[in-house]
Amino acid sequence: MVAISLKLPDDLVEKSTRFAKRLGITHAQLIQQALQHELLDIQREQEQRAMASSLRAMSDDQDYLAEADALDQEFAETLAHEPEGWWKGHSH
Repeated sequence: MVAISLKLPDDLVEKSTRFAKRLGITHAQLIQQALQHELLDIQREQEQRAMASSLRAMSDDQDYLAEADALDQEFAETLAHEPEGWWKGHSH
């Protein structure tokens, strides 16, 4: 593990120290957990932005739209011949 040094505002140090005590962990553990949580949030946000960007690009791609329509039609035709109706959410 690597040790780092950073400066934090006094109020943030006081608040994080109180939280660490309430949680029964060290100040360093609280900061580690907070940093891990924030990094996961940032990663999740970046992934969501990338997915949204991809979806926007797909909605403008005429080749993709034509392929999606063809797949929808094929599924509709195939499922129409399924006697169980499982795709409609009916129980057996």
